[in-house]
Amino acid sequence: MGVLQRFERRLEGMVGLAFARLFKGKVHPAEIAKALQREADEQRSVVGEGRILAPNVYVVRLGNTDYEHLGQWSEQLAGELADMVAEHIDDEGYSIFDAVRVHFELDGDLPTGVFEVSSEVADPSAPGHRGDLASAGAPPAPGHPPLPPLPPLRGHASDTGRGAAPPPLRPGRSTVAHALVVDGPGTRHELSHGRNVIGRGTEADIRLPDTGVSRKHVDVVLESGVATAEDLGSTNGTLVNGRRITRQPLADGDVIRIGHSVLVYRRDGA
Repeated sequence: MGVLQRFERRLEGMVGLAFARLFKGKVHPAEIAKALQREADEQRSVVGEGRILAPNVYVVRLGNTDYEHLGQWSEQLAGELADMVAEHIDDEGYSIFDAVRVHFELDGDLPTGVFEVSSEVADPSAPGHRGDLASAGAPPAPGHPPLPPLPPLRGHASDTGRGAAPPPLRPGRSTVAHALVVDGPGTRHELSHGRNVIGRGTEADIRLPDTGVSRKHVDVVLESGVATAEDLGSTNGTLVNGRRITRQPLADGDVIRIGHSVLVYRRDGA
């Protein structure tokens, strides 16, 4: 089980509710997790003796509604995200100066469902470093309303099926299965070679009963083992890991948001 999948399992136990209902139209923690992982990769740098240094302080900026909504789990969510990034950094063999920290900040200019991520390398030996400001559960910057404390953690959902192997493939097919998993019901749609249109209309290959989804919203094209998401001129647009896209190749664990629906791309058996 990969880093993102382990985070998603822990998140299930934290919130105790179906993601699709709880985060409908709002920033999804899985989107933040993927964006933080990407930030660590994009901001890494080569230092002396071939070592690769990754940021250890990450700031997630949220609009008013998302800041208030995620504040219900602020301390524990920040800790889980920091653990996830640390696992990714360890898996990739990167170096860091100090423990990974994640901090939420309010940005009233951001609309609901949109967030921004930034990072920095905080050397604890350097004067004035920001590491202490970014620790999970630390108070926000001056002028920001404090996030409410995390409620008692609910019991974890049943472990049935956790870490289970993907369903067997049909004879003659590739050993790699490409699929989209609809968050909430957990419905799994295996992708066919070529076009896989997602939308609300009857002509869509994957139909979503979501009024925020266009009749033909986004196409996930599978060619030569690579899945690429292409927005089909939809009314509300397509977000991949919190970023609006026109066309973008997908990696395992990428989160696609269209309308009020969240789908996770899975590439199993690689």
